[in-house]
Amino acid sequence: MPTPAFFAVLRDAGKLAAAAADDLAAQGAKIAAATDDVAILAAKAGVKTSGVAGDDLAVGAGQISGISPNRELAALWRITKGSARNKIWLGALLLIAGHLLPDAITVALVIGGLYLAYESGEGLLSTLHPSHDTVIEPPMSEDEKVRGAINTDRILSLEMGIISLAAIGDVSLSYKIAVLILVGFVMTVGVYGLIAVIIRLDDMGLALARADNGFKKKLGYRMANAAPIILKILGPLGMVAMMAVAGGIITHIFHIEFPHWTIGLLGDIACGSIVGLILAGGQHLLLKIKNSFTAGT
Repeated sequence: MPTPAFFAVLRDAGKLAAAAADDLAAQGAKIAAATDDVAILAAKAGVKTSGVAGDDLAVGAGQISGISPNRELAALWRITKGSARNKIWLGALLLIAGHLLPDAITVALVIGGLYLAYESGEGLLSTLHPSHDTVIEPPMSEDEKVRGAINTDRILSLEMGIISLAAIGDVSLSYKIAVLILVGFVMTVGVYGLIAVIIRLDDMGLALARADNGFKKKLGYRMANAAPIILKILGPLGMVAMMAVAGGIITHIFHIEFPHWTIGLLGDIACGSIVGLILAGGQHLLLKIKNSFTAGT
């Protein structure tokens, strides 16, 4: 027959089990809350970095064009791996720099914003005043295109990391790491996955066009015809995205507020384009002055 001591042990064991269950429930609630917080912060950072992602999409698709069709996906996979490596070491560098020199992130953000503004201004000037000089350049090899895409992605990944950290503000280190990992993963998979779909859109369309079904045949022809149009549109869209990102950085630094997000987007684009035109136009003016002095001597 069980003794009172035995029942006391059972009661103690029950209390311990109940306490452990409460602790697990509390820890689970904390983890769920932390996951929600990370998701909210990552979404906020993702919205802020969408312009950079749009530019990354345009640049990546542009670099892939011209590569042999049977090598497009292999080259894109090399660029994707390079982009992932960029985000890993640049994210670590930003976290270290932000810890040792907190103001370094703001300075880097301003420099990056001005650089993006300059790039968009240069593209806008080239569109408004195209050069009539016929410069014949040798075609780039696959390795050169891949290296060029990874180098450009390095700059855009740095901007993405800086903007993400600026968007989430003063949070704990674990949150910063989680947000950088989540945003970097989603952006890399999303951007280069979409490029893979675009560069294979014509092949998918031609495959559908061979079907006996009238709807599939019509859809296939439209998909095949849409691929080159999408590639043409991506360039200007990337330029506008750069203007929006650059303008957003500038308005954020100077605490310029807009009454509505649509007005804010237009204001960011206008601000980025104006600053970009000033920087790019100033560089062209300085080059003309330098060339005139050189010609005079």
